[in-house]
Amino acid sequence: MLVLDAQIHVWKASTPERPWPADAIEPQRPVPLEVPEVTGELTRAGVFGALLLGPTWEGSRNDYVLAEAAADPSRFGAICRWATGSPAEAERLADWRSIAGMRAIRMSLNRGDVLGVLTAARRSGFFAAAERFAVPLSVYAPGRYDLYRDLAEEHPGLKIAVDHAAVATCDLPLAEAVAPLAGLAKYPNLAVKASALPCFLDLAAEERPYPSITEAVYRLVEAFGAERVFFGSDLSRLPVPYADLVDVFVNHLPGLSDAERALVCGRALAGWLGWSEAFGE
Repeated sequence: MLVLDAQIHVWKASTPERPWPADAIEPQRPVPLEVPEVTGELTRAGVFGALLLGPTWEGSRNDYVLAEAAADPSRFGAICRWATGSPAEAERLADWRSIAGMRAIRMSLNRGDVLGVLTAARRSGFFAAAERFAVPLSVYAPGRYDLYRDLAEEHPGLKIAVDHAAVATCDLPLAEAVAPLAGLAKYPNLAVKASALPCFLDLAAEERPYPSITEAVYRLVEAFGAERVFFGSDLSRLPVPYADLVDVFVNHLPGLSDAERALVCGRALAGWLGWSEAFGE
């Protein structure tokens, strides 16, 4: 089975030659997660490849993820940060396919002046350009279902993946937490990353194979179809062994057909992004 991870943060330590921003938030772990460690985790878990994303504490950097994706495009793809409020950067999207390894753009809308960021991106023409030039977006805006709805309606040709199933806490049982997404399933340009799900479990009360994850995935597939639900880990903050999470998706979704499971585990993601190299093409 082709298993692809829809999101893994990778980064390097802050150095004088490659400094982090002065106001950087705390990283998810003290030791940087670099690609050699990720490769080992993927290999041990039977995962073929992953989308790599630079974290916010490193600043809006794409150099590391693009270099790794360009070096091995069948195994890695890059989700890039972008200056979404800049008209000049919006125009530069016309040439995004010439950026080796780039697969999508990430917008992190989970803190700060979200309305201001959205307003600036609209005024700059970013969303219109991303739609015109077929740039997939990966958007993390937990609980902001109206935001996803508005973008889907304003730009029906723009592919948008809902990061981490729009969940941020373990306040609700996971199946309940993902349930509101069903109202967005009618928009064919929206997909869902079933990523970081163990982060939203009460792990004191639930052990592997984490039946809450299975139930949440069933709900998402019922609403969106397996073609628009993507496995992902967010490995750097994963509170369970990576191989255990992969095992849930590969071996503990008996309610899905083999074809549906193959889609959720990786084929749907590759198809959504046009990641033909992952298929060996």
